[in-house]
Amino acid sequence: MSPSQTETTPSTSSKPLRRAVDAVRSKASSEGQEMPGAVTLMERAGLAPDPWQQALLTSDWERALLNCARQSGKTTASAALALEAALEATDNLVLILAPARRQSKEFLRSVRSLYRDAAPDVGLDKQSELRLRLENESRIIALPGKEGTVRGYTADLVIADEAARVPDSAYVATRPMLAVSGGRFVGLSTPAGQRGWFYTAWSDPSQDWERVEVTGHDCPRMTEDFLEQERQEMGDWQFRNEYLCEFQDTTDQLFATDDIEAALTADTDPLFAEGTAEHLTDTEPLFDTDSDR
Repeated sequence: MSPSQTETTPSTSSKPLRRAVDAVRSKASSEGQEMPGAVTLMERAGLAPDPWQQALLTSDWERALLNCARQSGKTTASAALALEAALEATDNLVLILAPARRQSKEFLRSVRSLYRDAAPDVGLDKQSELRLRLENESRIIALPGKEGTVRGYTADLVIADEAARVPDSAYVATRPMLAVSGGRFVGLSTPAGQRGWFYTAWSDPSQDWERVEVTGHDCPRMTEDFLEQERQEMGDWQFRNEYLCEFQDTTDQLFATDDIEAALTADTDPLFAEGTAEHLTDTEPLFDTDSDR
């Protein structure tokens, strides 16, 4: 077990700490209060949720994909979900994944800033660059999105930042950790080509996901003049990826996806009919293997 996984077993021996947590919850209950939800946390922090954020934060779903333009508010909304999950129960675990350690650390900074500005009743016990631990023993841990680093946890919420760039193996490794807890999964990203688990999950209607798309035109903080300037200066391909949330072919792709799909057909007879064994009876070697030659 790696050092990052040694804290996965919740501490249950701190009776004074549990009494403190119970006292906070008892006080809130006696005053007719509840632990703040994600929308309330944003509002306390002085942030007015956009309509799509409000809908996401108040809807009942198990898995959500946020295909959103840069600076559209997907990180803020997901940080509110992370903080809500950590506050709503004792011993909850929130995991934050990203392609690199730097990115997951930056996401945790967003959670920490929201906690500071929202000032919830549950105090902060310990913190570091990659971890937050609240007085109710809930933890928020930031990890690089690699298969070896995410195994061994049982989580109540998993958030994959820059999800289109998180390897398939890391995503697959997160699925069992939610099986017993009944936890939730959120993947947020801009597109990164027509490949990978994020693209498949977004485009496959048979998979059960809450899908949210927010383009730059949908964000009230982006003006049309700004978006047009971005289009002119960064080029159409990059603009469609970053602001229009379009899954496009990558620049290093040899054949266009449309051309590949157009070349495929179900109307052509197979090369071999059923019972191909009769075609594979020739066991003579292609070259003579006589050692004397």
